[in-house]
Amino acid sequence: MVTIFPAPKRYIAGYASKRICVSSFLTTCPVNFGAKLHHAALTYRHDPSLQEQGFRISFADNSVLIEYSDLEGIRYAHLTVNQLIETQAVVREDAVIEDWPDFPTRSVLLDISRDRVPTMETLKRLIDYFSALRFNQFQLYTEHTFAYQKHETVWRNYSPMTAEEIREIDAYCHQQGIELVANQATFGHMEKWLCHPEYQHLAEQTSGFLDQRGDFRAGAFGLNPIGEQTAEFVDGLLSELTPNFSSDILNINFDETMDLGIGASKSACEIFGKGKVFLNYLNKVLEIANSKGKQCQIFSDMLFRYPNLIDQLPENLTLLNWGYEADHPFDAEHKQLALFRYPFHVVVSTDCFASVAGRWDAATTHMRRAAKSAKRYGAEGYMVTEWGDMGHGQQHAMPIPGYAFGAAMAWGEEQQTDSDMIIPLSWYYPDASEIELNALTALQDIYRTTGIETPNCAFFGPVLFDQQSGRHIKRMKGLSTHNLDHSLAELNSWKARLGPLPDNELRNDLLWTIDALEMACLIVKGYTEEEHRLTQNFSNERKQMLQASLQPLIQRYRELWQEHYRPGGMMQSSSRLEYLSSLLTIKETDKETSL
Repeated sequence: MVTIFPAPKRYIAGYASKRICVSSFLTTCPVNFGAKLHHAALTYRHDPSLQEQGFRISFADNSVLIEYSDLEGIRYAHLTVNQLIETQAVVREDAVIEDWPDFPTRSVLLDISRDRVPTMETLKRLIDYFSALRFNQFQLYTEHTFAYQKHETVWRNYSPMTAEEIREIDAYCHQQGIELVANQATFGHMEKWLCHPEYQHLAEQTSGFLDQRGDFRAGAFGLNPIGEQTAEFVDGLLSELTPNFSSDILNINFDETMDLGIGASKSACEIFGKGKVFLNYLNKVLEIANSKGKQCQIFSDMLFRYPNLIDQLPENLTLLNWGYEADHPFDAEHKQLALFRYPFHVVVSTDCFASVAGRWDAATTHMRRAAKSAKRYGAEGYMVTEWGDMGHGQQHAMPIPGYAFGAAMAWGEEQQTDSDMIIPLSWYYPDASEIELNALTALQDIYRTTGIETPNCAFFGPVLFDQQSGRHIKRMKGLSTHNLDHSLAELNSWKARLGPLPDNELRNDLLWTIDALEMACLIVKGYTEEEHRLTQNFSNERKQMLQASLQPLIQRYRELWQEHYRPGGMMQSSSRLEYLSSLLTIKETDKETSL
């Protein structure tokens, strides 16, 4: 049986008695964009009737015919033929493979602003993987991690991407058939800038605000949309950033503008409405971007809060509609966007953010629903995001399955009938055992067995990496009916299976993740057994037991970090674990009380 990932839309097995093994006469096809293989057994034929980026592969007399619609089609045909070669597949001589993508734009967004900035080696390895998965766009979500010449104060401790590195990655992406899209936050999520005194004059407010859930968030968050200095500031950023990208696309984000109207723009919002102030500032930033030859993308979440704005949006703007939960109302939102005929992409998530191990069931469920809805309402693209909320606490391996499943949904949702990602996982980890590859997705479903629920994440993330705010901890449900002992037994079972295996990068990520999940489970057991949710109020015995496991966990976290990420951001991320450690430290007064 021929197995290809992603599964092709048409595979005609044929009836011929003669069978051929492609690997007997071809060794490999080039995967660089625009390349062809000059070989007597391989013929190319342009067929403009094929779908965009589409191809057709047929076989005859120990030869292969590739018919293609465009250069992208040649490349994807090559990737398919290479799979036949690598698996030594045997096909009938009259077999035909025909394929094309559901969405012309298939992209990945990688968060490099929540502490983890990958090394160049890791970035290129990821790009190779994305290319094999047939993604054709990539962007690095950037708040403060580009080395702006006049703003070293902001990025000094984060090992940012330099202009030279961006140009190198841009060229590398092009070779792999991927467009590198520029990305810079220009409204909300600017706290890493606005926490510095020299930038606070650009802030909407600096005293803190209540977010959409009613939780207080300290400090500045968004830019002041009515200030002239804000526009000048954004112009300066884009003037330095955008020339490093060959793409004419720029994502200016504009998502989660949670403190709009609280401070500097309060009067304007009261007079004109928040929606109008949002729109006026959007037009300013678009004018700046357009002056630099860029067409913009923005996330669409705020538009649904100001629905009267949707029909007033400017042209040449692509909306990125995100939803990361299994029950997200994709149809309702996409119907509204389609009604006004705005080009839009649906945006999904690996669901690893704020969860340590990810949420595989939530990820695969919403990714499939997103693809179905986006196709139904005419979306032009499908984007897979890997966010780093709460210090980017997930290990490097965790989103790798999500990238693969998202790629399958972007290429052909109907053809990918299950969530088995063993084939593409083996591309990224060619030396990994079946046990390790299975563990990589199994650990991402541990959250389902615990009986504990938290909004928009698995509880492991908040318990380990966000004790300071406690926002999610106070909203945890299921403490009285939890199944944590079963989850701990499952984690121990995986540890027993992985422990004897040879040391390698995947095994190390998995074992650290198991230890982290165990730690989180034990803390939540403490909440239930001591009938409170204050880690600092645990008994001394419990604190001592947890602290003994936490210290090596922190040390190993820092060691694994350096295998794939730059040193900047490591201490900021691990400080979240150190804060947990401080809560578990037995103070002298506690010792006296226990006596």
